[in-house]
Amino acid sequence: MLDHELEAMEREILLEAAVLAPSMHNTQPWKFAFRDDTIEVHRDPLRQLGAEDPEGRMLCISVGAVVFNIRVAAASLGRATRTSVLPDPARPLLVAEVRVGEVGRELPDPAGLYPYLPRRRTSRQPFDEREIPSDVRSELAEAAAREGAVVEWVTEPARVRRLLGLAVDAEIAEADDPRRLVERMQWVGGDRERDGIPSDALGPRPAEGVGPVRDLAVEPSDRLRATAAFERHPQLVVVWTPDDDPPAWLAAGQAMQRVLLLATSRGLAASPLTQPLEHAELREAVRQDAERHGHPQLILRLGYGPPGPRTPRRAVEEFLLDDTAPGMGGD
Repeated sequence: MLDHELEAMEREILLEAAVLAPSMHNTQPWKFAFRDDTIEVHRDPLRQLGAEDPEGRMLCISVGAVVFNIRVAAASLGRATRTSVLPDPARPLLVAEVRVGEVGRELPDPAGLYPYLPRRRTSRQPFDEREIPSDVRSELAEAAAREGAVVEWVTEPARVRRLLGLAVDAEIAEADDPRRLVERMQWVGGDRERDGIPSDALGPRPAEGVGPVRDLAVEPSDRLRATAAFERHPQLVVVWTPDDDPPAWLAAGQAMQRVLLLATSRGLAASPLTQPLEHAELREAVRQDAERHGHPQLILRLGYGPPGPRTPRRAVEEFLLDDTAPGMGGD
């Protein structure tokens, strides 16, 4: 790759794609800087969830999703990329550098996912009972493998029930944690225009009392929102990595985003069910069920159902560390 200056329009396309990545409670914990042909991706410690994500594992996963979105957008411009993770120990907030190459003759992988960046949303709505075809399951597993992760489809009914039970155990533990409650009140509920999860994105409460979705509601009005019947046979996947450190978390985030974008392109909806992985003892229980795969990083619910509403994003300028992208417009 040769050094070259990215044009303002290219920078805008890359940034607008990057900030569409999902993050826990939609905190958007990232910042960017441009250096010639490279976009630096930094974590924003002020937006780390100290109670719910004290190690920063979920933050790194979300930044990994950002990196993948940048790769997708660059590919749509005909440009290959080269990514370096944690490139400078002297700059601990610098998580990744994505170097953008010259325009090639063909659109590189993963350019085909670009149209699905704005369509990918978290859906906390009920899904129907249609089974995801085996060829689509294989495609999604291959997508994760390309990023160095394993997608395990949980097909045994007893194991599905166990994962759902661990999710309930996590929610019971969280109900007695005042720090989590205060933190969640900061980010969840109400009408939101810049970040966080607005009330209309919470979805209905399960009519049976428990279901395959995480109930994040903290406001009294949100706790009393309408109920609905959820699918009786949720289709769950666990995303695994061989290691359990920041580079592995970043790889998991890139794998997650590739899987979610491909799932969107195949007409699937998705929502995270990660709460068991946010408690050490419950995460260990998940790991012991299939420890041959390594370390569990994410649990996702996939199926056929309505897409969730679009969640808010901050203006692109707010994500820049300095004036490295002159002429940028808002998102």
